[in-house]
Amino acid sequence: MKKIMYFLKWNFTDMQPHTKRMFAYFALGIGAEVFVNGGIILAPAFMFIDFTVDIIKSQYSDFKKEQKDILDALKDDS
Repeated sequence: MKKIMYFLKWNFTDMQPHTKRMFAYFALGIGAEVFVNGGIILAPAFMFIDFTVDIIKSQYSDFKKEQKDILDALKDDS
């Protein structure tokens, strides 16, 4: 049993944070299904929210980088 636990821990050690979140959302959906009929719909809803937040954060960081590059280019021209 101890080897199985080490194997499971090893699998999750190098996993990307977004993959861990997807597993957590899936487990939450399964758990919600046990307590609430139709609770499995929570998993895709949480995944959609997570993807949306990641996309917005990525776009905002690209926007900030572009604005910084523009300001740096204007400073160099002056």
